[in-house]
Amino acid sequence: MRSAAGTSRKGHRRVAFIVPNIGAAGDLASEEGFLEAVVSRRNSYDVHAKAVRFEGSATNLNFRLDDLFDGPFPPTALLVAKPRDVVVILIHLQKRGLTVPHAISLIARDHDGIFESSISHYAFSAESYAQRLSRLMLQIGRQGYLAPKRHLIFPSYVDAGTVVQAPPDPS
Repeated sequence: MRSAAGTSRKGHRRVAFIVPNIGAAGDLASEEGFLEAVVSRRNSYDVHAKAVRFEGSATNLNFRLDDLFDGPFPPTALLVAKPRDVVVILIHLQKRGLTVPHAISLIARDHDGIFESSISHYAFSAESYAQRLSRLMLQIGRQGYLAPKRHLIFPSYVDAGTVVQAPPDPS
């Protein structure tokens, strides 16, 4: 997610992408885009980015979050891949005394109806999805197969107020 890594525009120099370690193509593409964007900005910003993979359970996610926030570069911004994990992360942050968005900015990569006006997230229109799917289905009908390439749909960013200017760097 190249634009989520762009939280550096709001002064965030320590960012993390939280993703379950299941190897889904969309997750891998998001992680790749996230890290590429951060690397491309490293020349002008002292940015520390990390992809944090966890093994799917809330317990493992909490363990990985403790490692992340107790480490040398605790993040000021999080991009969270799965909607269900946003809830676990919000509770974890609250227990640590960290508030969203004042201490930590947060973006959900995937849309969920509950995020509409409360969590900044990415969403794509059902119409765009249906059009892309229709074109792919027609291609399968005409050719009998799809070429082995990525078929990506790029969502739009929905600002719901959980990304703000980074807090001052303690160092």
